[in-house]
Amino acid sequence: MIELNKKYVFHVPLYKYKDEELIPIDMDDILDELIDEFYQNGYDSLYMTNIETYYKYRFLTEILISIFVSTERLAKENQEFPDRIFKKWFKKNNKILEQEAFAYEYNNKMFIEKL
Repeated sequence: MIELNKKYVFHVPLYKYKDEELIPIDMDDILDELIDEFYQNGYDSLYMTNIETYYKYRFLTEILISIFVSTERLAKENQEFPDRIFKKWFKKNNKILEQEAFAYEYNNKMFIEKL
């Protein structure tokens, strides 16, 4: 039996708030880039869920990307941790995403980083 005892959930926005309007983000290319980066680092199984969320009096849609891994898997040499991959991707693409912060969960704790 395999036990995957670490869980990451990455919050990917599908809208940006600009000039008091919600504007859809063209995610196709940059989302593929994130998934490719996970895959290149050995995270080849993930779950993507579309959800509706409520933030600052606004309802919007986002994607949650969940990745389950084992402690041993995270200890492998020359492997980027999933949260580092997500942070780099988000900061690199924030000119497109135009967010004030990003969020991810790790083992039932939420982490929010302002940009």
